Amino acid sequence: MAFFFPHATETRLLTLDEDQLFQKLKRHIKPVDREKLDLESADHLFIGTWSATGFCISLKLKIANNFVPLIHGDFVSGAEGILVRLRYGFFPATKKLLLFWTVLTLLITLFFIVVHQAWLYGAISAAFCVVNYILSRENFKIQVRKSKRMLQKMLGE
Repeated sequence: MAFFFPHATETRLLTLDEDQLFQKLKRHIKPVDREKLDLESADHLFIGTWSATGFCISLKLKIANNFVPLIHGDFVSGAEGILVRLRYGFFPATKKLLLFWTVLTLLITLFFIVVHQAWLYGAISAAFCVVNYILSRENFKIQVRKSKRMLQKMLGE
């Protein structure tokens, strides 16, 4: 089912040492505190968690957006620098929402076509299914580009 959901991958080579990288992560990633979520802190670009081997973050938002990617990053230290492998994907709730509406509109399409032989209504329902998927994929791409710019800002300072 992974092929159904939009995703993106990217690999970057950073010329930072580990201490510099961890300082940047500490400065720009606000740890998730479910008790009190303060979105007003200006220094933090991302919300999430990080460790010595990687991170799991998302862009800090003021307004909710279902299409913002969840970014998983893994670090590998090498002679030339730190290799960061990034994977962008939907949040689990967004995956469930997209799957729900896709299945629902396909079932409605089948209902109209098979049970009632209402081809027009079936075609309209199928069109809603396709349009919903395309809009979801394109909005995800837009949010991935925004997240990449902010990651570049965080890591490239």
